[in-house]
Amino acid sequence: MSSIYKRKRNGKEDGYVMYSTYAFDPLKNKKRYYNITIGKLGPTLSWEDCKKQKKELDRSFKAKNGGKKEMNLNNAIETYLLFKKSQKNDLKIKSLEKIKYHLKKFNNIVSQRYGSGIMVKHIDIKILAWYYALRSKELKISSLNVHRRIVDSFFNWTKK
Repeated sequence: MSSIYKRKRNGKEDGYVMYSTYAFDPLKNKKRYYNITIGKLGPTLSWEDCKKQKKELDRSFKAKNGGKKEMNLNNAIETYLLFKKSQKNDLKIKSLEKIKYHLKKFNNIVSQRYGSGIMVKHIDIKILAWYYALRSKELKISSLNVHRRIVDSFFNWTKK
């Protein structure tokens, strides 16, 4: 949600137009409040120009909003579980617990090797191949297929 407004100083409008929004900050890995000065209204800047500028700023902040790839693995898993809960009301509790178990297991093993702060964007095909090779020794084929399907659906979600 963003807005443009005329700035007030000491209770009086001084002619400047401000843009404000609450958006994802990839540096801090969380949402924060942005307040940007568009310019001073006058012969070179009209209110219609400010509305156009607002649309462009909204577009640029929306591009940053895809912060799923910027999350660390633990936060991404928690967000994915909340997404799954909200998306499907008919999702059974056992299915949700199974998803939670497999993703937490994935998180624990990857975090032990690469550190607890590993970002989702740093997990590539080589790490996944290493992980699946490790898990194939521990799990039966049917369990591994379920595990692989859950982890793959999580990574497909992070790419969208």
